[in-house]
Amino acid sequence: MKIAKLNISGMHCSACSHTIESNLKKIPSLQNIKINAISGKAKITYEESQISEEEIIQAITSYGFPTSKDESKKLENDYILGLKRRLWVGVPLFSIIFILHMGGFHSSGFIQLILASIVQFFCGYPFYKGALNFFKTKSADMNVLITLGTSVAYGYSLYLFFAQEHSFYFEGSSAVICFVLVGEYLKAKAKKTASDDLEILSKLLPPKARILQEGKEIWKEINTIKKGEVCLVLAGEKIALDGIIEKGVAEVSSAHINGEEMPKAVGVNDEVIGGSLVINGEILVRSTKDSSEFFVYEMLDILELSQTKKPPIGLLADKIAAIFVPLVILASLGAFIFWLIMGESLGFALAILASVLIVSCPCALGLAVPLAIVCGITRAKKAEILIKSPEIFEKAKNIKTIVFDKTGTLTKGEIMVCDAEIFGDKTAILSLAKAMQERNPHPISKAILAYVNAQNIPQNFALEEREYLIAKGVIAKAHNQEYYFGALNWIETCLESKIPLQDKGNAIALCTKEALLAIFYLQDSLKEGAEAMIKSFQTMGINPIILSGDNPQAVGKIAQDLGITTYFANLTPTQKVAQIEKLKEQGELCFVGDGINDALALKAASFGISFVNATELAKEVGDVLLLREDLKGLVEVFKLSSLTLKNIRQNLFFAYVYNIVLIPIAMGFLSPWGILLQPAFAGGAMALSSISVVSNALRIIKAKL
Repeated sequence: MKIAKLNISGMHCSACSHTIESNLKKIPSLQNIKINAISGKAKITYEESQISEEEIIQAITSYGFPTSKDESKKLENDYILGLKRRLWVGVPLFSIIFILHMGGFHSSGFIQLILASIVQFFCGYPFYKGALNFFKTKSADMNVLITLGTSVAYGYSLYLFFAQEHSFYFEGSSAVICFVLVGEYLKAKAKKTASDDLEILSKLLPPKARILQEGKEIWKEINTIKKGEVCLVLAGEKIALDGIIEKGVAEVSSAHINGEEMPKAVGVNDEVIGGSLVINGEILVRSTKDSSEFFVYEMLDILELSQTKKPPIGLLADKIAAIFVPLVILASLGAFIFWLIMGESLGFALAILASVLIVSCPCALGLAVPLAIVCGITRAKKAEILIKSPEIFEKAKNIKTIVFDKTGTLTKGEIMVCDAEIFGDKTAILSLAKAMQERNPHPISKAILAYVNAQNIPQNFALEEREYLIAKGVIAKAHNQEYYFGALNWIETCLESKIPLQDKGNAIALCTKEALLAIFYLQDSLKEGAEAMIKSFQTMGINPIILSGDNPQAVGKIAQDLGITTYFANLTPTQKVAQIEKLKEQGELCFVGDGINDALALKAASFGISFVNATELAKEVGDVLLLREDLKGLVEVFKLSSLTLKNIRQNLFFAYVYNIVLIPIAMGFLSPWGILLQPAFAGGAMALSSISVVSNALRIIKAKL
């Protein structure tokens, strides 16, 4: 069995992906068919001896959805360019038609006809093409809906023109096509701007590795590394492979794996992950995998798999269309035949037919969802929120849990001294601490200096010697006395006794051989507004949880400060995903994170939120991107989602209330009492429903969050 990874263009919603899937399932040699309407990606397992990848591509393309291999971007670019060209033509022509219609220029019928014909058949071509595939797939989607509605409005206007009437409805068909094109263009652009995950992940690893072969150093491309090869990594370099340390000690930062800002000491027989940064030291690492199995590429495989999973897309408009459109056609034809049988003239029956089709023309429905989404996204931009996927508006209403990464999300990702215990002369001990940590680029040293300087401690402690020990700390000598400042396990060996600690997270200590001088407690600093943001979610009935790769003490302290009762610590990226899947059994959840290590969790959640200053991968895989540091934006995402979804429902109501009331009248049910809906009034009702939808959707842009 082989796997085909494909790009599919032209899908509007999950009804399109369902159409493709249901038809592909009829082919026996295909298995495990996964298609994502939003990303436009497909992952299909197939029996190579029975069908080729090219035949699969041809099959999907024949359903009306141009398809190419996953690495090709040509179809995607061509599709966006085609939408852009049609918008550049359609919007100006529609504006002219609208001005002529509203201005009462009765002699402009021929001009309106020419302009509307261009909009109808050039700009609306993608919808006609999609609708024709109904005869192949037997599935009615938005293409059928839009094509039927605009064709009825255009066709009846054409009839009125040749009948030398002065009232036309060309602006109705043109408006729907233009608005829907805008929605499709925005969605297509959102797909295109999503970065190539492979390229971003590949940047985590250096392009080449320094491999030892027969006592010599050679540089090899990452993708050629085999299991068992040995790599030399120096201070300041990234580890190029997954493996075990054979020689040397070092301090390594693996923030892209576990999110922990504290560097970790590693030595012989310790495991390290490709992409980790060696802060200081020198190590020899033996690869335990071939390059294709490195953790970074495992992350990529998980991301690709998650892209093919089905998001909870709103199907309301498509479901209505699938039932409503056929019923309207049957009702109009039924009324037409009924009145002919009853002895009415052909002209009367045609008027009934036209009235039913026009009054039930789904022009407003074509505007209802995309226009509300456009207005919602516009309002989000005003609030400096970038919403990549319109489906977020619906997903947010089901969220009962919001899960946060700690470092860089709830906190600033900067080590600080949150407290200190001084055993002796405070000024002298802090002056000593300052002298021992000066001119040391280590992040912990910077935190110590910031703490001491904030208390205006002078530098009057002169050191005779100072030495930095990798993964331990600093040894200094002054006045025939040795001082030790560093990791607790090392300090305890110097003191030959345990250090009494408060439950305040990470700590380092300062001592002599004889006595403990100080303990400095370290933690990440909270972002401004974090506490207010958590309280807002709790008020909304959304339960906050922390998932972090940091140690339990540090995570617990942050959770306590924020009033969060549930948290999980020491988690790897894959463990975060497993925990999210477990939490999702209790209901839909949102994940908020900013690190490379958060990418998998962002994709595993119902939807993910990241920040503009996050890592590139986190920014790309997140469904929502906050363009400002203010955490209040997280709450605004949910408020705006609720507002937009409510507006969509209102729009759908406006789109159909006229139909429900007027279709029976248009069919002639009240004609025995002299009440008959003329086609002109039917067109007016259709226009009124569109105006109601437009004016209602525009309220979103001015709404307060």
